[in-house]
Amino acid sequence: MPKKKLKIGLVDADLLCNGTRHPNLVLMKLAGFLNDNGIDFKLIIDQDEDITPYKLIYISRVFTFTQMPAFYENATPAQKRKFRRGGTGFYANELNVNIYRQKRDDDMTQLERDEFLCQYPNHRGGPRKNGIDLARQMPYYHLYDSFVDRKVAEGFKRDKYKDYQQYSIGFLTRGCIRHCPFCINKLEDKIFPYSDLEWFLDEERDEQGRLVRPYIYLWDDNFLAADPAIWRAKLQQLINTGRPFQFRQGLDERMLAQSPHGEEMAEMLSKTKYHGDFIFAFDNWKDRPLIERALKIWKHYNPQKGTKFYLFCGFKQTEQGYQKFYRDIWEIFQRIKVLMTYGCVGYLMRHEDYHNAPISNLYIQIARWCNQQAFYKKMSFWEYSYRNQTFWEQGAGFEVLKPVKPYEEFLRDYETGYYDREDSRGKVRKICKTLQTLLDTLEMFPEHREELLEMFNYKMSNLNDPKLWE
Repeated sequence: MPKKKLKIGLVDADLLCNGTRHPNLVLMKLAGFLNDNGIDFKLIIDQDEDITPYKLIYISRVFTFTQMPAFYENATPAQKRKFRRGGTGFYANELNVNIYRQKRDDDMTQLERDEFLCQYPNHRGGPRKNGIDLARQMPYYHLYDSFVDRKVAEGFKRDKYKDYQQYSIGFLTRGCIRHCPFCINKLEDKIFPYSDLEWFLDEERDEQGRLVRPYIYLWDDNFLAADPAIWRAKLQQLINTGRPFQFRQGLDERMLAQSPHGEEMAEMLSKTKYHGDFIFAFDNWKDRPLIERALKIWKHYNPQKGTKFYLFCGFKQTEQGYQKFYRDIWEIFQRIKVLMTYGCVGYLMRHEDYHNAPISNLYIQIARWCNQQAFYKKMSFWEYSYRNQTFWEQGAGFEVLKPVKPYEEFLRDYETGYYDREDSRGKVRKICKTLQTLLDTLEMFPEHREELLEMFNYKMSNLNDPKLWE
């Protein structure tokens, strides 16, 4: 088909609002379809873009807190008709189940029903003759090149944007069985095969014959809960590529304990060329027995593999919900204790409701400690908090005799006015924000003071116990 004199705008709203680490897969597939049909398109990366030349503009938004770009907010009613909006960011917070179901179904199918796209042929096989087939469509992996080039020109290192450049990206399966209330898949009941690996595996090579995108990452919702014939075959396909790969949303660790094939899963994964840490999730404290049974299996087959667990938190927090807040913090540290015992690291994933918590900054400080392995593996949360204090003191020119103090020693100094005294310059030590947040938490819950201090002093080197899986 001859090239049409059209111009289509593609907008990653999350990218334009505070940025994001990951490229938008739907936009890359849409760009791939347009490219297949010789239709001119552009990733819009400026808030003040002149939208006059565009026939249509497709906006995708993943996060509900993402603000719409200025050129959308300032558009005239006539210009607004150019826009097509989609993505979980437009409905994920909907509380009415029936409305949520309808919005999700509409969103998941709207591009395949799009009147404009359905004028053009599908070049990717399958039963569909016209319009985009999202499962089969090869992404256009150069969509973000202009964005990356701009950031490099601004002084950023190109490697910072490797997620946009070095990975083939897709879903092998879709769906889930867990019904987690905070998840976009909460109404799903099954896992089904979605894309074949070859449909999104990029083979582009540079002038030296090296793969431009040597890695694979996958967005599957719950790969291991699929039928064994599905996950087994697709995992073998990944292994056969010889490329490092990673399931970015994590794998369901509980399946190792719940499935009769759990040991096979652990052993098969142990033989893969995995990219980075294996990622699982420990989102609910009630799952502790399952997680521990699964960890014994996992660590038996993968004793030296880096293993990380997403730790969901902050859901449905409110300003006056003190006991719910305490329970959430308690569960965070109890899950961390289990992970430390089994030599695994945690990674805090905060729901946006954490902003409403009585001491919302505590979530931020725990995440800054937990999500940086150099801190998590070597120091307790208390030690991390006090190291922030001494770091501030050194930066302000104070003499620091001890980089870390036990809480009891700090409290004695605090109560005797050590942090209120002026030095020879007339300057007074202050309590840094990290440490003050910890102290505010102790003050808010005096009845839990000893328990909090115990949790704040959990340390991986003290808890790690290889005998549990040997």
